[in-house]
Amino acid sequence: MQDVYDYGTDVRELVERYRALYSGAIYDVLDGMGYPNQALAPDIKPIRQDMVIAGPAFTVKGIPDVTASTDMRDRRIHLFNDMRATGVPLLDVRDCSFDTQVAHYGEMNATVGAASGVVGAIIDGGCRDTGFLLKRDFPVMARYLSPVEAYQRWSYYEWQKPIVLRGALTTVVPVNPGDFLMGDLDGAVVIPRALVVEVLLKCEELIRTEDNARSDFASGMDPVEVYKKYGRL
Repeated sequence: MQDVYDYGTDVRELVERYRALYSGAIYDVLDGMGYPNQALAPDIKPIRQDMVIAGPAFTVKGIPDVTASTDMRDRRIHLFNDMRATGVPLLDVRDCSFDTQVAHYGEMNATVGAASGVVGAIIDGGCRDTGFLLKRDFPVMARYLSPVEAYQRWSYYEWQKPIVLRGALTTVVPVNPGDFLMGDLDGAVVIPRALVVEVLLKCEELIRTEDNARSDFASGMDPVEVYKKYGRL
């Protein structure tokens, strides 16, 4: 499990540097590298507009569970120990099997998760206890908000396996343990694990170029000349 979070550099530094980016820049870099289908569905949004989320994925798969299997629910507590065992800051990333009936994440998940190294959550499903999450300033992205309890309706099935989240340009986007995700008001993007450092460096260079171009535009330079200089507008 530990190896999937080895990027050859400090994970906490990667998280902070990714948080300083914006999703549009990451998408542009991935698109230019031949990965155009990494954006998640546009209705997966932060629960507060100014929230920014970034980190490596700890993947969770859940399924509708009308039988209310206590065994499946009781297994959940081991999930948090597995999170803690990684020793790195994580995103709790949940494939909810397209369920739209319940809240799949809430304040207790965030409380136990934060104590286990979780720094945010991206949920392809519902969230509740949102007021508590906002007071804690705990970043979450979800499809919708709902008060409906998941117990007897939806259960954890497995974790740290490949999952899929709904995509913006494709039906789904695959997410593997150790892939990075970054999200903000515009949406969330999945960075494949093997590309995490390369994409970060390219994004930082892109943003430096954009900042320089922005300064030249603001100074009154001819827009055509600025465009020729930087190739961006």
